[in-house]
Amino acid sequence: MKKLFLFLVVAGTLSMTSCSKDDDDSSNAIVGTWVMESSFTINDYTSTSRDVWVFNSDETGTYTESEDSQQIFESTFTWAKDGDSYNVVYDDVEMSADSFTIGNLLGTDTLEDEEGYTVAIRE
Repeated sequence: MKKLFLFLVVAGTLSMTSCSKDDDDSSNAIVGTWVMESSFTINDYTSTSRDVWVFNSDETGTYTESEDSQQIFESTFTWAKDGDSYNVVYDDVEMSADSFTIGNLLGTDTLEDEEGYTVAIRE
């Protein structure tokens, strides 16, 4: 009887501690900085590009594009969670809206597009 009581106490404690506040508010999972970097080399010339999405907790954000460490584009945006997706509407009218989900690749959080392709990783 003593072992049964001890088992119930341990099981109850584990079930209570496995819950967390993060589970209750998963809309903030996207908050932070997400980066996509790439480079190519042609005839000893290397060019690098870097796209950065910064998602703020107030459902706003900033998107920037850089080439060879020079910023070439910036737009602010708003975002909203819809199920498992995060819908992004850019303030720059030349950019179309995006829809992202959060994935995981080799232990790294990834920002994925509607087709499931990795767009950026959490910085």
